[in-house]
Amino acid sequence: MKKMLEKLYTRKSLALSCLILLIISLFPLFCISRYNHPTGDDIYYSVDTHLIWEATHSIPQVIYSALQGVLYDYQTWQGTYAAMFFMRLQPTAFSEKLYFISPFLVIGLLLWGNGYLLRQVSRYIIPFGRYEQIGLWSVLMFLSLQWVISPAEAFYWFNGSMYYSGFYGLTMLLFGLVCKYVNTRDRFVLVKIFFLEFLIGGSNYLTLLWAMLVLLLAAAYLWFKRKPGRVSMTCAAAFLIICFIGSAMAPGNMVRQATAVKMTVLKTILFSLRQGTSYLAAWLNGWWLAGAMVLLIFILPAIRKMSFRFQYPFLVIGFLYGMFCTLSCPTFYAQSNTGPARAVNIIYYGFILTSYIAFFYLAGWIYRKFQTVFSMNDCGNRIQGPVIHSTYGYLLILAIVLQLCIGFNDDTVKQASSIRALADLVSGTAAAYDREYYDRLKLFESVGEGDVILPPYQYRPQTIYAGDYGQDPTQGSNQALAEWYGLRSVFVDYSVSSE
Repeated sequence: MKKMLEKLYTRKSLALSCLILLIISLFPLFCISRYNHPTGDDIYYSVDTHLIWEATHSIPQVIYSALQGVLYDYQTWQGTYAAMFFMRLQPTAFSEKLYFISPFLVIGLLLWGNGYLLRQVSRYIIPFGRYEQIGLWSVLMFLSLQWVISPAEAFYWFNGSMYYSGFYGLTMLLFGLVCKYVNTRDRFVLVKIFFLEFLIGGSNYLTLLWAMLVLLLAAAYLWFKRKPGRVSMTCAAAFLIICFIGSAMAPGNMVRQATAVKMTVLKTILFSLRQGTSYLAAWLNGWWLAGAMVLLIFILPAIRKMSFRFQYPFLVIGFLYGMFCTLSCPTFYAQSNTGPARAVNIIYYGFILTSYIAFFYLAGWIYRKFQTVFSMNDCGNRIQGPVIHSTYGYLLILAIVLQLCIGFNDDTVKQASSIRALADLVSGTAAAYDREYYDRLKLFESVGEGDVILPPYQYRPQTIYAGDYGQDPTQGSNQALAEWYGLRSVFVDYSVSSE
């Protein structure tokens, strides 16, 4: 019996358990995607490419149309060229039945980007073992996916989710490539870095700002250490900055910002630092603590293998807090507020990453301070020796109790993305929304080229519903919808009760 329990309490079994939990949590998120449908800007940005596809079924002509649209937006609306290009290639542009793949694409990029980054960090910086990597990745991704601010805008609404969450995943992939290049100077890796920089340079400014800072820090590190590759990394950082300038200086941005209320740079920094404390107060909850307790099992073996001294915990934690707060700067500077939910989703991902890096560094510092205590009961593959194991067990029980108390008090359990998806599936809300959507398509077909007045959706599943069209038929997305289905006009009559 004792040997059986010892086998259960290994990092391998815990890592595989975390992986299974992550996989199970993904099932509701993917299952509900069958009821997911485009709306608003999905149609607005892809109407031209859709019509080209319907007329020609030619990929080159569709791509050419998308590039024309990007050039038009660059002159009239915004300079995020890569995002504008992908928005015009959203799945429904090719088939109504393809929109369900949106969360698979976005969540796939998040899983891939974070996994690749962790893999490169494990190879070249922190000696995490195979199962430690699996455990860390599973816990970090579980927390990142479950408590985003808006699952609809994080994973399901292609226009908003790809623009923010999708490009965040690509940014993590870029960071992994930078880590690999700094340690290998592989020229093919450098080519990949430049390619990703071109894409990220035309994306949202939150992840772009992070990418620029990391590239500059990597170049500065190589120059400080006088290591090979410093000129190439400097060129890479300069190229990303050039892409940013090209995006930020677009004539369309000037048009868009004409009516916006902007902040000064100093005020932006101060507001971002203050807002960071609000995010910490909201997100440093029982779930974060439970995650930290589990992650501690996976990070302690790596800390014990490292010769790094972890001398400056408060300086590093302060730096990481500053990096976290920089994610708030673009929206405060451009809009004088925290931005839409899809932008705050990015800030939440950044919180998970930076807070657990800070936790790792702090754990390393504590371990170095009390190294003799931690090393006296080393039991190899087991989580810890008897003394540390019992102490750790008490801490884990305390974390779970705190999580349950906090979770039930502020409803965080019900706000988990998978729980929301299950609720929408079990209640039938998602299926009812799906029927309403197809009822609209039947109405479009029956009207022909006439005018259509739509009632608002009665069923709005919290997981996948990202909004509806406007009540003004001259609104851009309404006009695009009419053009998409060959109508004269269409709008939503919100005077009709949605109850």
